[in-house]
Amino acid sequence: MYEAFNRRDAGAAEDIFASDFYSHPLKASGWECVQRAWQRMWDQHPALKVNLMDLVAADQRVATRTEMVGFADGSTATMLEMFTVEDDRIVELWGLSARPQAGS
Repeated sequence: MYEAFNRRDAGAAEDIFASDFYSHPLKASGWECVQRAWQRMWDQHPALKVNLMDLVAADQRVATRTEMVGFADGSTATMLEMFTVEDDRIVELWGLSARPQAGS
């Protein structure tokens, strides 16, 4: 998922996320909501990239800590996300993020 985001490959969302995927942060369903969210982020922050810092997996759950760099204002963000995976696709996502002000 993060590699697809960094490649600007919105089409990969169809293969990564289940058709009944639900995003708690977006309060939206379907892999198309991911495509729209990614595109909005790329439009607002053309240099935005996600760096995977930590990944823990157990059974159908995956938890990650990532750093987002390349915001237009020079800031970074830390994201904590938890996924449920079924049949090699993400079916549910929870997430929290913290984005300090530039120069902080």
